Amino acid sequence: MDSDRHKVYLSIGSNHENCLAYVEQASSRLQSVLTDWKMCSPYKTEAINGVDADYLNAVAVGYWNGDEESLNQICKSIERALGRTRDNKSHSVEIDIDLVCFDDDILRPADYAREYFSIGFKELSEDC
Repeated sequence: MDSDRHKVYLSIGSNHENCLAYVEQASSRLQSVLTDWKMCSPYKTEAINGVDADYLNAVAVGYWNGDEESLNQICKSIERALGRTRDNKSHSVEIDIDLVCFDDDILRPADYAREYFSIGFKELSEDC
């Protein structure tokens, strides 16, 4: 395997009223920077705090030819480009993109263990 090619898993989520559009836009942008891209079917989960609106989630897997920090920066720039804010009154999150796994490293253990990631991760793992 090419030492510059890294297998990555990303968590994508939104609880905005237009959540599907945000997840699809994020997916499209991520697909343009990763190779061998695959995304699970989107699914809903309850907000962790039990108060906010349910989240539409998806997990994506692909290959990245760069370092972890560069990919994290791209994820955050996609969030900003899609208008990511945190509206404290409505508790609405337009889009959230997190790099959860980089090669064999679990970068975000809490996310990795949560339902909003594990459902999609399991679907993608079964496809491999």
